[in-house]
Parts: sequence; structure tokens; C-alpha cells
Amino acid sequence: MNKIGILLTPLLLTGCPVAMAFDQPTLPECVIDRCEGEVCTVETPEGSVEIPKKRHYEEGTPVVCPLWLIDPR
Repeated sequence: MNKIGILLTPLLLTGCPVAMAFDQPTLPECVIDRCEGEVCTVETPEGSVEIPKKRHYEEGTPVVCPLWLIDPR
């Protein structure tokens, strides 16, 4: 019994290597700046982006930053 405990202790201290290998960074959340008509403007760290308005979108609603819509110049 004692030998099993000694062998399992280093294994437990290493954690789960599979979970650490697949850790993906999360995209920062942005906030809707303003909504006019059917378009909302979102301020991102790279600039502002216009997205189509959804029913639950209001000014100040947190959303995932649409960084894929930013025009690279």
C-alpha cells in the first residue's frame, strides 16, 4: 500500500498534461458602444467595428470582440 502511494504522488503532482496542452486563450470581451437602426458599433482594442443588430443587443452589452471584421491596413 505504501509503495502505491509513493508511486502515485508524483503523478498527482504533475496535474493533467492533456488539459494543459489544449488550453486556448479566450478572446477579450468588448462592449457595444451604440446601436442605430439595424447596426451596432463595437469598440475593440484594434478599432471600431459595425455588426448587425440582434434582438438582445443594447448599448453596454458585453460581446466577444469581432476581431475578424477589422480591416488590416
